Amino acid sequence: MNAPLERPDATTRSRDPWADSSAILASRLQAATDVAVSSGDRALWWGGDLCGLLPAWQCPQGARLQLADADSRRLRRSAQALGRFQPQVTRLLRATNLQQDAARLNSALERAPVRDLEQYLALQDDLQHAAMQEPAVEADSVALLVADFPLNRYGWQADGAAALSEALRTLRRGGRVLCPLLLVDEPVAGRHVLRGLGDPIPLALPTEAASLTAFEAAGFHGISLHAAGGRPVDRIEGADVRLWLIEAFKGKQGPCWELGQAVIYRGPWREVRDDDGHVYARGARVAVCAKTYDLLRQAPYDGQFVGLRAEHEPPLEQAQAFDCNTPALRHPQVTKGLQAFVGQVAADSSCAPGSGCC
Repeated sequence: MNAPLERPDATTRSRDPWADSSAILASRLQAATDVAVSSGDRALWWGGDLCGLLPAWQCPQGARLQLADADSRRLRRSAQALGRFQPQVTRLLRATNLQQDAARLNSALERAPVRDLEQYLALQDDLQHAAMQEPAVEADSVALLVADFPLNRYGWQADGAAALSEALRTLRRGGRVLCPLLLVDEPVAGRHVLRGLGDPIPLALPTEAASLTAFEAAGFHGISLHAAGGRPVDRIEGADVRLWLIEAFKGKQGPCWELGQAVIYRGPWREVRDDDGHVYARGARVAVCAKTYDLLRQAPYDGQFVGLRAEHEPPLEQAQAFDCNTPALRHPQVTKGLQAFVGQVAADSSCAPGSGCC
């Protein structure tokens, strides 16, 4: 594991808030990367390097690294910064779309130049089909996606929402996105060029709450906001601008099956609510489906819940759908096998469902 950069303290921090905040952000980004990526995993860096984080970033040994961006100059700079890792470099046709590869368009144009509307429409159909069959970044393939300031580049509404949807598509179940962002503490309209930023481009500036809402709407779970120091890097129309890192996970999509399972939230909060709206009171045996049970025993929730499995739990392939009318609390007798639940294996049956002996 690579050692994270040290956080500047009151005696060593510089007078430059960009330098201090960037160092803290780089440290948090590296620490999360080391946890998320193992040898053989695919990591994706998407969108250039707005704040100069790439030179300090280390892709874990043995991982497969891919760079993706629509801007050829940014892509070249990123590839040079990470050349030691021999990344796969992909130029995108559109910045917010990880399906269409610009190289594929160039190849198609070389084979058959477009001379009229019919040929253009035929080319569009071919590219759409190719993006579905062989996307630039495959669905469910990425363990870690670092999205470089997407809500600042594209806003947090239509284009930004499309980018987050693409991020979710490419992540595998259990995969995570790390998203550095510049956020404000009060709403700011329009786009703004920030002082001290190396790349002076106009940026959208969402609030902390608006950025988190965008991740929720895209379908992520386990969303957390990590501060990169307390000092603002700029002030726009009276609003303080700070560097943050958002971490979010893929995995709450899919069917819910009844296995008679429950979880107990350990604390310290009196109760917590997950991204599907389930409420977990401290110490209560909350009934959950198999998907939620597995989810709560993985990052970022691992260690916060005690899992309780039913005594007569059926195989998953024989489970019935989780009934949303199931009581919020699971009776202890269900866990001990003294009270039936839908689809359970009979305690005294030597002939389990599907065994072929009955």
